[in-house]
Amino acid sequence: AGHANLDLNKNDDRESLFRNRKRDGSSWVLGDSGGFQIGKGVWEGDWKDPNCPKAQKKRELVLSWMDAYMDRGMILDIPAWVARSPAGRKATGINTYIEAVQGTYINNDYFMKHRTGACKFLNVLQGENHADADDWYDRMKKYCDPKQYAQPFEGWAMGGQNMCDVHLVLKRLVALRYDNLLQEGKHDWMHFLGTSKLEWAVLLTVIQRAVRKYVNPAFTI
Repeated sequence: AGHANLDLNKNDDRESLFRNRKRDGSSWVLGDSGGFQIGKGVWEGDWKDPNCPKAQKKRELVLSWMDAYMDRGMILDIPAWVARSPAGRKATGINTYIEAVQGTYINNDYFMKHRTGACKFLNVLQGENHADADDWYDRMKKYCDPKQYAQPFEGWAMGGQNMCDVHLVLKRLVALRYDNLLQEGKHDWMHFLGTSKLEWAVLLTVIQRAVRKYVNPAFTI
């Protein structure tokens, strides 16, 4: 979404490949929501204020775009590292980890309330160290809980320390299993943001096979 034309009423030949495809199961598209653009300060607005018109307009555009064209996609998270980005702090009003959490709450609640169900959303997990990653998970896991929402988010996206720390990945998978948040048909997908190393392709294949064998046979990374 950070590089897309979010105006659904305007034709864009550059995006015809996914805009005009048939959503009949013969293809699928995974969409990113633009949290990176928020962190870098490209999408301005007071993202910790639910009444900020700039931030609200972007929420609406992103959700509509995702529902219209994506099969699966990331929720619009505020990455925890925004506090280390001078441009991000200045443009977004997010100066601390807890403000990034609060901003993500606002976005998650909006997506949860206004989504159409056409796009299956992945709950993004952030945090730059084990303590913050654990705290983020404890705060955000409710959005994938069928006991709390009639239409919860349908999977997971690993960001921050979660996508580059093997120990933390395995620890999170164990927590997901015991929290009953890796259910077949409900939480079948997990995406690792910004991960393209060959060693990780091998590692994640092993993890996928293990989760399919012992927890969820439909699990896909």
